[in-house]
Amino acid sequence: RSEEYLYRVCKEYFNVDNIREIKELSGGHINETYEIIFDDCKYVLQQLNSSVFYSPQGVINNTRLITDHIRKKVIYEGKDPRRSVMSLVKTRYDQDIAIVDDEYWRCTEFIENGISYNQVPNKEVFYEIGRAVGNFQDLLSDFHTRLIDDPIKHFHDTWYRYQGFKRVVALDEVGRVHECKKEIKFINKRKNKLNIITSKIEAREIPRRVTHNDTKSSNVMLDKDTGEYLCLIDLDTVMKGSLLYDYGDAIRFGASTALEDETDLDKVGIDFELFESFTEGFLLEMKPKESELIENSTKPISKEEIRLLYEGYHIITIELAMRFLVDYLLGDIYFRIDKKRPQHNLERARNQMKLVTEIEANEKKLKEIINKILIKLEYDPDNLIQID
Repeated sequence: RSEEYLYRVCKEYFNVDNIREIKELSGGHINETYEIIFDDCKYVLQQLNSSVFYSPQGVINNTRLITDHIRKKVIYEGKDPRRSVMSLVKTRYDQDIAIVDDEYWRCTEFIENGISYNQVPNKEVFYEIGRAVGNFQDLLSDFHTRLIDDPIKHFHDTWYRYQGFKRVVALDEVGRVHECKKEIKFINKRKNKLNIITSKIEAREIPRRVTHNDTKSSNVMLDKDTGEYLCLIDLDTVMKGSLLYDYGDAIRFGASTALEDETDLDKVGIDFELFESFTEGFLLEMKPKESELIENSTKPISKEEIRLLYEGYHIITIELAMRFLVDYLLGDIYFRIDKKRPQHNLERARNQMKLVTEIEANEKKLKEIINKILIKLEYDPDNLIQID
């Protein structure tokens, strides 16, 4: 981005004469993100990818509704709303979104003394990230799903994505299928797993909830000094879904022993200590309170959802492998890639497939860890996962 263009965007929000520096922030697969630095404060400016989100205005509307709801609750709880929830900045025309040269931009307040991690450094950090994801679910458990839009249709409808995957393979529009025979076979072999969660939502066996849908560790802010969780950020993908995917995606990313574009597959595995710490933090925040134990309540986590926690981890990892592979087969149109790595998305797909095999090989151990935590947190024994 040219500096001249970025200053034009900033002018929608600020007096640009007072800006000291504009710094690009890396790490995201989809949107461009910049830190706007003044002498005494900072802001985060982000371009919304309109080729990914069919309705950028819907994304911003969701964000406004969700953050307003959370803000009221954290104020009631005595927390600092400037640090416990993401805050949108209005344009000079009192709007939540700026449109410059047909591109959509939003601005949020910088969370002072906050930190996020692209790779989880230790179990204490991941425990707090687990609490943050669980707390996000708890805060929104009474927010009606019909109030928000789905900015990406069928985002975590894994069976729908599989049907799309088959069409992409059949069409082979950019001639890459011949490179990916082994990877395509890997996905097809696991097709019967892919509708377990979505079919239970449709059958109302588990509730449809407001979910974040991108709970990687870099989207969770912690306090630099105390290490305690503050809030979730990057709410673009907030929509209706299952908390099982929020749980599973956080672990998929954070408890892997390698980043998701690592090409040395021998390095890709599960850090069981991190898996356990996140799960304990998550289930602590989701534990039923006496006042919430009412019939047909969607708050907090249900018995059936607990029994499917492993499936959430397993299925979301298959889904990401499939999504990276599809994007490679389509010519890299969704995820941002390193231009020096022409097979970047295929490398990511192979990385996730290796992680899937690790999850499958350790199914019993993972379920035993979840049960150990349920017992430790004094959940009802009826919630324990059955292990074959």
